Amino acid sequence: MTTADPGSNREADLEGVEIITLEARAVDEMVGKIRAAAAVPEAAAAVEAWRAAHGDEHWRDRGHDHAVVGETLMYLHDAPDGMLVPHATYPDGTEKIYTDVEHAESLF
Repeated sequence: MTTADPGSNREADLEGVEIITLEARAVDEMVGKIRAAAAVPEAAAAVEAWRAAHGDEHWRDRGHDHAVVGETLMYLHDAPDGMLVPHATYPDGTEKIYTDVEHAESLF
């Protein structure tokens, strides 16, 4: 599934974004891992270096708890009900959003 930011009507926002549905516990595990990676002291510098090399992630303004894991920029954003939603942005600009079935339709 490909989708766009609810505040945007631009078709370009649709390109390269995929929503992946997982069990809720798997999403929770990803959230914990991203938060742990974002908490290390060098995380902010690694994120800025990644952006300088590859550009901004699709939902930079909504994101928080950013971290670079391998070659991937990982971050979270808040769903309308407060659930944390993991994102993975790859060097080629593609992005995956991970959520459970319950939230997949309501996120974007």
